[in-house]
This record gives sequence, C-alpha cells and structure tokens, in this order.
Amino acid sequence: MNNNRKPILYKGEIYSQPVTKNSGGGSIKYPITFEEAKNRIQSDITRVQDVIRELPKNTILPNEVVVCMRMHPSFSAKSYYPDSLFDGKSERFGLQEVGSRIYNNENKAESEEKGKLFFVRGTESALNQFSKYLDSHPTKLTKKFTEDVRKISSIDLLSENEQILGIPDDWEAGRLEAVLHPFEIDHEIALQHFIDILASSGANMDKIKYKQYDEGVTFISLYGDREIVKAISGYNPLRTLHPLVARDFSAVERGTPMQGSPIAPKFVKKPSIVVGVIDGGYISGNPALDPYVETEDAVAGSPMTQYQQHGTQVTSAVLYGALNQYKNTDTLPEPTVSVKNFRVLSSTTSDPDLYEVIDAIEKIVPENEHIKIYNLSLGPRGQILDDHISRFTFACDLLIQQHNILFCTAVGNDGDIEGYNRIQAPADMVNGLAVGAYSKINTEITRAPYSCVGPGREGNKLKPDLSAFGGCSQNPIHLMGENQNFRILTAGTSFSSPLVSAASASLVGYSNNTINSFIARTLLIHGASENTDNHSFELGHGVLPDNIEQLVTCPNSSYTIIYNGEIEPGKFIELPIPWTEEIQKGKVSFRWTVATQTNVDPQSPDDYSTSSIVTSFYPNKLKFKFKNGNTSKTLDLSKNPEQELELLKEGWIRDSPFPVSESGQTPYQVENDLRADFKWDSLDTRRKNKNADHVFNPMFHLHALERGKRYKSEKVKYSLVLTVSATKAEVDLYSKVRAKYTALLPVKLDIENRISVSI
Repeated sequence: MNNNRKPILYKGEIYSQPVTKNSGGGSIKYPITFEEAKNRIQSDITRVQDVIRELPKNTILPNEVVVCMRMHPSFSAKSYYPDSLFDGKSERFGLQEVGSRIYNNENKAESEEKGKLFFVRGTESALNQFSKYLDSHPTKLTKKFTEDVRKISSIDLLSENEQILGIPDDWEAGRLEAVLHPFEIDHEIALQHFIDILASSGANMDKIKYKQYDEGVTFISLYGDREIVKAISGYNPLRTLHPLVARDFSAVERGTPMQGSPIAPKFVKKPSIVVGVIDGGYISGNPALDPYVETEDAVAGSPMTQYQQHGTQVTSAVLYGALNQYKNTDTLPEPTVSVKNFRVLSSTTSDPDLYEVIDAIEKIVPENEHIKIYNLSLGPRGQILDDHISRFTFACDLLIQQHNILFCTAVGNDGDIEGYNRIQAPADMVNGLAVGAYSKINTEITRAPYSCVGPGREGNKLKPDLSAFGGCSQNPIHLMGENQNFRILTAGTSFSSPLVSAASASLVGYSNNTINSFIARTLLIHGASENTDNHSFELGHGVLPDNIEQLVTCPNSSYTIIYNGEIEPGKFIELPIPWTEEIQKGKVSFRWTVATQTNVDPQSPDDYSTSSIVTSFYPNKLKFKFKNGNTSKTLDLSKNPEQELELLKEGWIRDSPFPVSESGQTPYQVENDLRADFKWDSLDTRRKNKNADHVFNPMFHLHALERGKRYKSEKVKYSLVLTVSATKAEVDLYSKVRAKYTALLPVKLDIENRISVSI
C-alpha cells in the first residue's frame, strides 16, 4: 500500500440514531375554482366519449379504455397525488391510475414548466359515474375530492405524437418495441387483441416476442414498416412504440490486429472472483485467456464469429485491462478475477433479437448466485427517451434489486452523432453503473468522441456514472483475441466498461464481505470524483483511478468512512461525522456520495425510481437560525451559548429545532425545483468547504422518501461514502478519528497482486 494513504473505514452506521421531524408545507394555491374545474372536466369527458365512439372497433378493447388525466404543472409532487379520484381498497368510480409520464404544457414554452400526466383506466360507465358525481350537492363532496378535481388541467386521449417515439423521418422498416397498458377486465384478451391487429396488418408473426411482468406492463418486440406503424398509431391500449435495434459492434469497435503480444502468465490458480460477461461468445485458443475463462451458451443457434470476437476482446479487457502498458517481451501477471462468458447472440438472424437476450439474462442471474458483477457491452442502439422505458433497462434494474448484483454497462458509441448522442439503454439503469470511454493523448484525458453523453433519465440523471479508458483512433486500446501472437488495437465503450467491472468485482471479492455490490457502486463513483469538482455529462463523476488501491485508501490529513444501512420510508436518521475540536485553523473539505438501491416503476418514467434519500449536511450542530417577526439572524451557539437566552428575552425564537443545513431540501420548494436538484436520483455527490473554526460536531440527516402507490418498500437501502480533508491541520485527523470512534474498522483488500487499470 502507498505509505501516504491509509485504509478507508467502515461501520459508520453503528453511530446512527433516529431523528423525529415534522414535515410541513406552505399553503396551496389552486389555479381555478371547483366549479370551473367541474365544467371543464365534464366537457372533456363528453368530448373523449364522442371520440371513443367514433374509433374503429379494432383500436379499442371491448370493455376498458385508458384516458389521460393531465395535472396542472404546479401539482407534480407525490404529496399532490389525487387518490380520491381513483379506486383504492374500495371502488370509488371504477377509475384506476395505471401509470404516469411528463407532458409539455402547450400554453408554455418547452423550456418552461412541464406537467404530470396520469394514465387512467376505466369503462364508459366509470367515466359517466365520475362526471355525474361532480354534480353532487357540495355537502356530499369531501374537501380532498374538490381539491383533487381543481388540480386537473384536462382529460383527453394520448396523441399519436405522444405514442410513437424516436422513429426518424428516414426510417422505413425495422424492429420495434411496443408497450401496452395493464388491463383488468380485458386482461386476458389485451395481448391477443394487439397481436391480431399486427397479423391483419401483415406483420411477420414469427418475429413477435413479448413479456408480461407482474409489475403490470406488457413489452412486445415486433418487426414492422411504416404501414404497420400507421395501423397501430392511435391504438388505445398502446402506451409507446419505439425502435429496437441492437448495437452494431463494427460501428466503432473494428479491431486491427498487430503482430506481437505480451507473454501469457504462468498458470497457478484460477481466481474464485468471477465477472459475468454477457456478450457474443468466446473463441478459445489463447493461453493467456483460456485458463481463466468458463463459457456457456445461453441461447440457441450457432455463434457468429464477429460476435465471438467482440466477446473475446471484452473478456481480455476484464482479465488484463488495457495492454498498452505492456511490451511484447513482458510476461503478464496472473489476473485477479476470472470470467464466465455467457453467449447471448447467435447466427439465427442478422438482426439480433434483443428480447431473446433479455430472456437469457433473466435466466442467467438467478442461476449464478456466486456472480455479483456482470459486464454488459451490448444493448439497443438509439438514445434513451424520457417517456419510454426499455424492457432491457427495466429487466436489469429489477434483477439488481432482487438479486443484489451490479451491472456495469457501456453507454454506447454514437456520441459523435449530433442529436442522437445521448446514452443508450440499458445504461440508463438507476441501480447500475453506466460507463463512458475516455481517450488519453499527450497525458490529457478527454471524452472519446464516440462515447455517448448524459443526461440519464429521471431517477438518475447524472449519467455517465464514470469513464474508463476506451481508446480512440489516435491512441487505441490494446486487447487480446483468440490468437496469442497478435494484440488487437481497437476502441469503444464496450472495452471501457469491462475495466470498471473488474475493479468492482475485486472490491467485492477481496474485501472479506465488507463491500457488497451496492457499496462497490457508491465507492467507485466516490473514488472517481476525488479529483473532480462536478459531474460532467461527458465523463461522468470522473475517471476510473489508475489503481484500485485509490478506491479503498485516503490521502494524508483525511479520512474516508462508509455508512451502509436501511431506513423506514418517511423516517429520518442522524449520522455523526467524526471530528476533533483540536482543529481550528485552515479549510475543511467535506465530500460525500450517497446511493439508494430502489424499486423501479416501468409504468411511470417520470417516477421511475420509487425511493430515494435526501441528505442534509449540518457542519455545525449548534448553529441555529432565529426569527423575530419578519427579522431573522443566525447564531453560532458553540461560540457563545449564553447569547440565546438574551435573544429569547427579547422575543426571538428558534426558526427550527434543528441546526442550519448547508445542503438538502429547503422548505416550500416546488417539485420541479426538487427534481432539478436530483431529489429522486438514486445517486448524488456533493462537496462543501468550511473554515475549521466554523465546524462543530458536524452531522448528516438522512430522510428516506418513497413515491407512487404501486410499490412499497419496508426499508430504503442507502450507502454513503464520506471523505473529510483538513490539509492544514496540525494534528493527525485520521488517528484522532480512529481513537474517538473505536467501532470504525479499516477496509482491507486481501489481494496479492494489486489490480492495475492504468493505460
């Protein structure tokens, strides 16, 4: 270990304690009166029913219909959920909310406020009953009901432009992904009804795949052309339709073989730490790779050479990283991880069936409980869209949450295509790691031009998570293929992601159960952000450190601590920040990364992450805000505790029983502002600098949040990694903390040959 760095600490959660807080809010201003809202809604319902009656019978189901209930933009927060309008434990009107998304307010510029749209399922009778109930005598209407009605902006049907997403003007034909709303009365016939429409429109029935999830929605993969798109446009049960094309490995990742390669290591032992590589297969024959690789054909059909070559090179990147640092005369060190290579692509078609890939992944993960880290260097081509959740993304997020694994995923290679350069599924997972590629030329690190950029989707907008070396045309990454006599010069995010996968697996596998896959995700991003100030949509929170040691150690005059635990939804806990009052001079840096492992809601792209943690930072436990009428002042009681008594005598009162926070939610923020501050993101990083003499018993308050009505968690999982630095301190901060907080333990990696991912 580097003598200038000390092991990071864990078990910080031992010092946590519950906190009781009252959540308050300001008065609510409604845009219109109940009478105005009633008249508008009744008119909308009549108009919707007229449209439905005129629709061709094959565009609607026999009993149920889905309408759009658009809320006024001021009422997007969970607390404004209009539950008095929907069926709950007992039937109200026969209306059920079956999903949501964001819509553009037509009365505003696109850059301004957006509203929340609820998909509401019901029958014609239910709509009539709701409309009739609005005319009830005021004494029969509850206050909650009248307020919920006043939140509604309009009721209508989803337009074709809102259904058909991401199909470019020059598109003629190809594979598509359709998403159907969940139904109740018509549940048994909904899927067949849609398939019958496809059949009557001339679709190739052999190319249709589908998956119905317990979570409600149905995902369908089909092959269609403009005529088929036209036939299903306006189909009421259809939520979205979006292109579904597998990434073309040859687009960037054309490997060029070059004579000569490092010498294979002398085989001693196959590492027990396994990275699952889900890719195009593997070609045996290279003694540097074969002893450390197990293979499995997870799909039927014969392998295709180009896919196998890709999978072999990804495997090389996992085992040895970039070979740029090695001469042909160098003998490679034995890898510290091994690989199980799952082939999920076959030669049955020139257009890989991604639903077959997802089916395979959903089988692979539960059958390989010993594998905690998987690498995904494949997925659909095309940037993510905010109003569409790909089955690939949802399936992977669900597997992470259910099986406590981690997917490290390449963000895609269309970063140089303006207008189409946003990250690609499944890199938009909120529970996974999205890895971009950087290029290094003359020691300068920049985003590789092909590497896709952020933002991510609601629930984790700060994508990519981090970047690793992926090479470029000027400085390609060097890898191995099936021939031991050649090294492959190539580039692509496919090869930056495996470097992160190997580092993640080493953290989990060699930490003696101290670090699990969830903590590893947090720790990787925290380590990558050590030398950066802010997240970048190009490189993420930073780049993967040259050596894994940097992730589990901290520099002089600092300490890093891991807190890991669970909080009941709606509850608060306090996490003390270890400190010593002996430090009174210089600046102190507080840098933290907090992550949540969340359930996901495929029916609500705007509320995709169903839980989060809001972290409030208090640098001084005795710094309070006081008010006297309209006048306020802040007082540091650690400097002069008796001054509070004087203020109280003069009529001042504490504005809050809690100290002054320097991050976290502030009172009366609207939902759009909170989302902009990443309230619902599953991962967040922050940095605060303070003068040492202004720090006194610092602490965090963590507030566990949950939203939506479909998914409830008993506990919200969190992982927080904190680094405190006091470079001007005359005392050893690390030693003082260890002496004062004796339950904290150092993290040690039991790894003989330190893994290096330097280039």
